[in-house]
Amino acid sequence: MKVIFRSRDFASVESAGYGFNHRRPMSSPWHYQGRVQHRNWQGTYECFWDNASDTGKNAVELLWTVRGDARLFGLAAALKSQGFSVDVEQE
Repeated sequence: MKVIFRSRDFASVESAGYGFNHRRPMSSPWHYQGRVQHRNWQGTYECFWDNASDTGKNAVELLWTVRGDARLFGLAAALKSQGFSVDVEQE
C-alpha cells in the first residue's frame, strides 16, 4: 500500500505525532528517506522538494510517499483530518 501527500515543510509532518523519523538524504539532491514508526501503523517513506532541481524554481512543497501494509489507512485518515490532500494506492 502507498500513501501519497504534500506538505509545505518537514515540521508540519514530523512534529505532528504521525511517527515520521530517521530522515536522511538519498543519492539525488533534495530527496530524503526515513521510517514511519507509530503504534497504529509503520512503514518507510521517501520525500522530495517538488521541482527543486529540475526547473531551477523555488520548491514550494514536499511530495511524500509512504509504503507499508494496510494499517497505513490509519495514517491516511489522520493526515486527511489535519487538512492534507491524500491519495492511497495499492501496490
